[in-house]
Amino acid sequence: MKNVASLVDEIIAGKGYVVIPEVLNPTQAHEVRSLVLELAKKEKLQGKVLLDELKERVYGLVYKGEIFELMVEHPTVIAIIEAILGKDATLGGFSAHIINPDATNMGVHVDYPYWTMKPPFPAYPVMEIQVIWMAEDFTENNGAPVFAPGSQKLCSPPDLEKFSQIAEKVTGKAGSVVISHGLCWHDTSVNSSDKPRVSILGNYAPKYVRPLENPLYDIQQEVLDRASPKLKQLLGFEFQSALFADVQRIRSGNWN
Repeated sequence: MKNVASLVDEIIAGKGYVVIPEVLNPTQAHEVRSLVLELAKKEKLQGKVLLDELKERVYGLVYKGEIFELMVEHPTVIAIIEAILGKDATLGGFSAHIINPDATNMGVHVDYPYWTMKPPFPAYPVMEIQVIWMAEDFTENNGAPVFAPGSQKLCSPPDLEKFSQIAEKVTGKAGSVVISHGLCWHDTSVNSSDKPRVSILGNYAPKYVRPLENPLYDIQQEVLDRASPKLKQLLGFEFQSALFADVQRIRSGNWN
C-alpha cells in the first residue's frame, strides 16, 4: 500500500478516490458475501430489506457479524479516514448493497451530506468519506462503481454530460476497498452477470455531521460490551450511551 499521505492527496486533490487491493483476504471476503446474502434472505421476510427487487440494502451490519466490526475499524481504512476527517470521526452508516442481475445504474450522485446541501458545496472541511468494500471481484459486467476522476474539486452537483465523458469503471479483486471523497461524482453500473454483486458501504464523517443511518438500528448489547474504544467512538458512543441504555430498558420491560 502507498503511504497514507499520498493516498490522502489523491482523494482530496487528485482523482477523488483510491483503490487499495485485497485489504481482506479471500476467505474473509467470501464470509462477508455469504453472510450478507443470508441476512438479506432472512430480513426480506421481515420486511427490512429496502430499495427494490434488483437493488437491496441491509442495514445495522455492525451488530450482525464480527467480520463487520473488524471492517468498520480496519486500521488500513481508519488511518486514511482520520488523516482527512480527524481522530474523532464518526461512522455515518455501514450497510450492504446487493445489486442483482439486470439491475441498472442507481443514478449519478454525490454522497451525504452534500446531496442535502445547496451548491456550491464547500471544499473544506471535508464532510464525508465513503468506503466501498468489494465482497467479491468487481468486474466490467457485474455492476462495478463508476467514478468521475477529479470531480470532487468542482464542488458541484453532477453534470451528466461531463460525467459520461470522463467517468471510469472501478474494478478489483474481492477484499479490496475503494475510498472516495463524498464530492466525487459516482454511480453504479449495470449488472449484466448472472449473480448478485455484493458490496459494503461505509460512510464516515466529522462528529458534527448528523449520521446518515440510525446508529441504534438493530442494536445488540453484546457487540457494545466487547467493542473497542475506537468502535465505540465511531458509533458515537459518548453521545449515544444514554440512548443505548434506554433501548435496553425498553427491551427488558423496565421502562419507567
